[in-house]
Amino acid sequence: MFLPIAVLVGFAGLVAAQDPFTAAQVSNGNPVPRYSPARPPAVPLAVRSPYTSAWSSTSSNGTLNTNGVIFRPGTPLGWEGIVPVDGISYEYFGTGSTTLPKLPILQPPKPLTVTYDSQYSNFTFAAGPVVITASFLSSVLPEDLCRTSVPLSYLTTSVQSTDTRTHDVRFYSDVNAAWAASENNVTVQWDLYEGSNKLNGSDAVIRGSSSIYSWLVYLLKPCVFAEEADVALWGNFTYSSSPMGAENFSFQSGSSGDLRYQHVMQHSLQNVLDTDYRPFATREPVFAYAHDFGRVSSASVRYTIGSVQEPAVRYLTGQGVVPLPPWWKQCYADVHQMIGFHFNDFDATQTLASQFENQLRANVNAYYSANMAMVSNNTSSVPPVYANGTQGHNGIDQYGRDYIYNPDNSYGFLDTQNFSGIAIPDVQEAEAYYSIVALSARQVMGAYTLAIPPSSGEGPNANSNATEPLMFQKEISSNGNTNTVDVMYPAMPFFLYANPNLLRYNL
Repeated sequence: MFLPIAVLVGFAGLVAAQDPFTAAQVSNGNPVPRYSPARPPAVPLAVRSPYTSAWSSTSSNGTLNTNGVIFRPGTPLGWEGIVPVDGISYEYFGTGSTTLPKLPILQPPKPLTVTYDSQYSNFTFAAGPVVITASFLSSVLPEDLCRTSVPLSYLTTSVQSTDTRTHDVRFYSDVNAAWAASENNVTVQWDLYEGSNKLNGSDAVIRGSSSIYSWLVYLLKPCVFAEEADVALWGNFTYSSSPMGAENFSFQSGSSGDLRYQHVMQHSLQNVLDTDYRPFATREPVFAYAHDFGRVSSASVRYTIGSVQEPAVRYLTGQGVVPLPPWWKQCYADVHQMIGFHFNDFDATQTLASQFENQLRANVNAYYSANMAMVSNNTSSVPPVYANGTQGHNGIDQYGRDYIYNPDNSYGFLDTQNFSGIAIPDVQEAEAYYSIVALSARQVMGAYTLAIPPSSGEGPNANSNATEPLMFQKEISSNGNTNTVDVMYPAMPFFLYANPNLLRYNL
């Protein structure tokens, strides 16, 4: 089944280079990675709800470890990843190294590729004798209501030796409190849990190799159903990991500069909990995990991340305005059980995500195979030569139209008359269409929240026996409204394709 173009409104301007800039560089001096199927204005990282929506911008030739991470509206978020290999620390994710003194043993790895589909965004880096892969999975499973309702996303970071030898491999990652607060003068608190057991300063020790550890970060004074700069002012932000077979696993909260410097120099954390609760701009608090695998030829770690709001939405009934709990409460007893299920469900989620992706790709290919008359046959068999990062380069696309290539613009290829984005010159129409659909899938589903309806649609209490959720889409002007026609309509073609029942839940 063909996906109508209306679903693509969010990425209608997707126009970027495949790999035209062999001499172009990112800001740390490394070459720009190869993108497949295309270079979008932004790459989705963790996109699962209106408040779990993290992206990596590609503007100014930036990538995962030069432009950092941004929240959906464009505000920065702290999410850091460092992999020490044989004593050299490679910052593959985030820009935290810019706050540290220049250290010879802290280096940026060389970006190699960026690939994506409807489920994954994958980044690879050359780091001395290994390749680092950062794989972000925000599953799109429109027919699975329980999994769809979970506002959490996966990051798997792996290392593979390229010289057949073993190497000393470690992993470090942290997140900051900007995920839970939009204002830098609002006090944030945090807790660390092992499963559902809250740890404190005296018992923060590693107990089990299969235990799931979770940082929960929240406002000291929450305001339910309130926002500031699109950030929810209630609920918890969570970041979880597990030892995952590491020889040593550790954690710590504290000042970002202190923890990152400590790990670069000592390659470990101290299992200490910082209880000096403060705003995120005051000695920037971060929440970190470290894994030490010893000498190996390959290793991987998993993290899950997301913003969890409970209750989910206010709803007007005949009895007045009532709060509705999130749909995941129908499936899991509490936030800790939900986090645990999601973390351990990775393999099953991968399988289901692969099935959806394979069907989507097959349907796009089948449509273009049956409708080749709609496709221009003027696409060059040899991609055109670009300016290798030089602004102002002119060229002619596959349709005979002039364009300007500007690598510092998110769109890359611009119309010579009005400087708006144009179609990618060297990508077949079917592949270009697929690339937009693949990106749009996560964008569409990440705009929604599923909630338990009230009893009989009228009473003040949630209906624990409900078999169908209510679905609410965040209004794009962020004035507190939901399910406005101007944002529902463009998403309807996707729902008709992926699960028509979603339309009923939405109306």
